[in-house]
Amino acid sequence: MLVERIMTSPCITFHVNDSIEDAIKLMHDKKIRHLPIVDDAQHLLGIISDREIKEVLPSLLKQDVEIDYDVPISNIMQQNVITCHPLDFVEDIAIDFYDSSIASIPVVQNDKVIGIVTSKDMLNTFIELTGVTKPGTTIQISIPDEAGIMHEVTEVFHRHKISIESILVFRDKEQAGKKIVTLRMLAMNPNIAIYDLEQKGFKVLNPFELGL
Repeated sequence: MLVERIMTSPCITFHVNDSIEDAIKLMHDKKIRHLPIVDDAQHLLGIISDREIKEVLPSLLKQDVEIDYDVPISNIMQQNVITCHPLDFVEDIAIDFYDSSIASIPVVQNDKVIGIVTSKDMLNTFIELTGVTKPGTTIQISIPDEAGIMHEVTEVFHRHKISIESILVFRDKEQAGKKIVTLRMLAMNPNIAIYDLEQKGFKVLNPFELGL
């Protein structure tokens, strides 16, 4: 899946010379949490989030603290921003979110900000990929880590004309040489498929075996 499919575009940006006060008002009015900071040509210079805004707000317990909000947003913006391209893969930028513990990534094309991807966008994408937004049943299957083995799994569903909504595969941390397949099917009763999978020698896991 490409970034252009999940990004918000066009996104709201903020000029580097405008004030912190204006940024607070804009974020409040537009109900946004992340604001790319740009110059006149829409070149990305930094980014600000509601977290940085809150850090400069005076504490309710310190009424005597005075802060001048009529200063450029450049005084508090983050620089050296991680960016992505609309044709990048979502899986690749997910690593940036994970490794850098960031909440948003501006999308840049031809040196200009054209969109933004947030952690909420990433969560919505994951939910979409799992297929849980549609009625159905999810099962988990333990399979050998062998080339071509997934054909043996999907053949069962093809034979019974059961539609598969999503398939996620990950390594079994408890058993070397095994993988766990999380499969979402558009069928409320998976018993026929489970029976045939077990007849083929696959183990269909239940929640108790997964420690849930």
